[in-house]
Amino acid sequence: MDKEKKEIGNVINGLFGAFEAESDAKNADWIRSVTQEYHYLDLNNPEKFSLLLTMAVRDKADALMRHALPSIVPADLNRKLKHKVEFAFLHYDFIARHLKSIILKFEGHGCSTDKTRWLIDSYVKYIISGDLPLIEEKKYWHPACGEVADWMAWIDTMGDLYYGNVERYALAKIKVFNSYAYKWTESGGDSNE
Repeated sequence: MDKEKKEIGNVINGLFGAFEAESDAKNADWIRSVTQEYHYLDLNNPEKFSLLLTMAVRDKADALMRHALPSIVPADLNRKLKHKVEFAFLHYDFIARHLKSIILKFEGHGCSTDKTRWLIDSYVKYIISGDLPLIEEKKYWHPACGEVADWMAWIDTMGDLYYGNVERYALAKIKVFNSYAYKWTESGGDSNE
C-alpha cells in the first residue's frame, strides 16, 4: 500500500511539474520583460515582489477595469458605488472564497460555485440598480439560508476587510453564519435538511 501511495504521489508530482513547465513556457516572454523592466527590484524580498505585482499586474488590471466600467455601470452612478462594482470585478476570487467559507461548511461542495456566482452577480446588479434581488422560488444556485439583504450586506463589507477594517465584515458574516447555525440546530445537526 505504501508503495502504491508513493507511486501515485510521484505521478501527481510529475503532472504538477509538467503543468508548471508549460505555464512557465507560455509566460517566458512576459517574465523576461517584467524582470528586465523592474530589474532594480529584489524579487527575493516580499515587499519588493508585492510592489512589482502592483506595478506590473494590478495597474494593468485597474486600467482594464477603467476601460470596461463604462459598459457595466451607468455614467451617473456615484463614485462610491462605482468603486464597489470595481472591487467586485477586481477581487472576485477574494469575495468567492469568503462566501464559500460558509457555504461549504454547511452546504458542502455541491453547486457552491453556482451559489457564489449568483451572489456576486446579484450584488453587482444590486449596487447598480439599488434593488435587492428577489428569491420567489429557491433554486439550486441560491444559498440554503440567510436573507438576501444579509448576503448583500456581507459582500458589501468585503472591501473593508480587504483594506484592513474587520468590524463591519465580522458583524455581517456572523449574521449569515447564524442563519445557518439556527437551521442546523433546528434540524438536529443535519445541514442538508
